[in-house]
Amino acid sequence: MDKAAVYYFSGTGNSLIVARDIAGKINGKLIPVTSVIDNEIIKTDADMIGIIFPVYNQGIPFIIKRLVDKMDNLDQKYIFGICTCGGSPSLSLEYLGKLIEAKKGKLSAGFSVKMPYNYISPTFVLKDFLKSFTLKETSFEKQQKMFKDWERKLEMVSQFINARKEGMCETSARLIEHSIDFLNLREVLQKAVWLKVAGFEGHTELPFQESIQLMDYGFNYDDECTGCNICSKICPVKNIKMVDGRPVWQHLCEQCFACLQWCPEEAIQFGSKTSGKKRYHHPDVKLSDMV
Repeated sequence: MDKAAVYYFSGTGNSLIVARDIAGKINGKLIPVTSVIDNEIIKTDADMIGIIFPVYNQGIPFIIKRLVDKMDNLDQKYIFGICTCGGSPSLSLEYLGKLIEAKKGKLSAGFSVKMPYNYISPTFVLKDFLKSFTLKETSFEKQQKMFKDWERKLEMVSQFINARKEGMCETSARLIEHSIDFLNLREVLQKAVWLKVAGFEGHTELPFQESIQLMDYGFNYDDECTGCNICSKICPVKNIKMVDGRPVWQHLCEQCFACLQWCPEEAIQFGSKTSGKKRYHHPDVKLSDMV
């Protein structure tokens, strides 16, 4: 029996690196969430479970919610979570804990790891604000500092987990995030804003977290596209089909930005402001690791 099962979801390699490092320290089996997510029930004989994921929209990716919803027999297991974030962890680990509690389990420990930002952010221009979103870049020096900080934190986190300690849950902006939840702003405001940013013109009854799948309306390709098919291969949720040698998004997107960040020609764009912007994926992760 494996001592630990370490489930991870990653688009640009940040969470993969953290999961790989942790699995090595706790003698755990590394499991991509995408390899099990289509199962009707997800279960493991391991008595320790790790769930490692990036923070999306101050919360957890939709695929992680689906993972936990399908998990079985959690009540006797030591469960820990690790989120990677370009900004702050917000309440993502708290949300994970609530999902686990709904499955009669307990999140014993939760940690956050700062990694280079790999998503879009606004440029705060007044004109056409919702069309101003572009890739946020992190300098090489800042990236290296983050990687070093994780190397140091890895020892503390792995010792905590191996000792099966409980009580740690790293969160931030609690008052703000709880206020947003209380006022239901994700559903009444954030959902509409993000879909507008993506250029989605229709209407959907999907809740905010699920509606993110429709943000792939914002993706497009330019004349540099060679039809190499890497975007289709690297998409962790098989959301891209090649039609006449060009990518077509299927509206089941997780917004991991793997397609944009890994395109060898930098031909995939989101909106109109990402062309020419520096791409990012973790330097210690290869395309073959992701595929």
